[in-house]
Amino acid sequence: MPTTVTWDYIDESSFKADDPEKALAVAEEFLAAARDPETFYDDDVTPAALFIAASESFYDALLPLRAYEAAREAQDAPGDAAPDKRVYLIEGLLRTGQEAEANELAKALRAEKPEDPMVYSFLGDSYDAAGDAHNAERWFDMGIEMVTKVINDAEDLDRDELADAMETRELLILGRHAVRHAAGHQPDDLDEEALEILEEYDETDEDDDEK
Repeated sequence: MPTTVTWDYIDESSFKADDPEKALAVAEEFLAAARDPETFYDDDVTPAALFIAASESFYDALLPLRAYEAAREAQDAPGDAAPDKRVYLIEGLLRTGQEAEANELAKALRAEKPEDPMVYSFLGDSYDAAGDAHNAERWFDMGIEMVTKVINDAEDLDRDELADAMETRELLILGRHAVRHAAGHQPDDLDEEALEILEEYDETDEDDDEK
C-alpha cells in the first residue's frame, strides 16, 4: 500500500489484476485500506471511491456478493464516487437478485433528477445486464431527454462542453438501441439515429484502415 491512496495506485493495481485470483487480492487490499481510519487519500480520492474500487475488483474476481457488500459499505463512507455512489449499490442489488430494494433506491434517485448523464447510462446498463429491458430503456430515455435539453440550451456551454454533451447523447442513444434491438422492438426515430451513428463509426473505421 502507498502512504497516500491516489487514482494512479487504484488504476494501476486494477489493471495488473488480470485474473480472478489477482483481482481478489487487489479487492481485499482496497477494502482493508478503505476500512482503515489511518489511510490517507489524495485530494480527488475518497473512502467511498476506494470501497467502490474494491467492489469493482470483487466483480472481476467473480464474487458478486462481496462486490455488493463493498458497495453497501461505500454508502456510509465519507465522500462520493462518480457518477454517484448509489448507482453501484443499485447494480450490486440487481446482480444479487435483490430487485425490490434496487427499484426503490432507483426510484428515490430518479426523483432527484440527477444532472450527471452518466447516472442514467450506468443504470441503463445495469438494468440491461440484469435482464430488465423495460427499466433499462426507461433510464436511457430519461438520460437522452436530459442531455438533449442541455444541448438545446447550448448558449450556456462552451465548445468542449457541447462536444461532450453530444458524445454523451450518442452513448445513451446507442445503449437504448442495444436494449430495444435485443428485445425485438420495431425501430423508432431514436433507433434510426442510432443506426446512423453506427454507420458513421463504421465509415471512420474504414477510413482509418485505409491510412
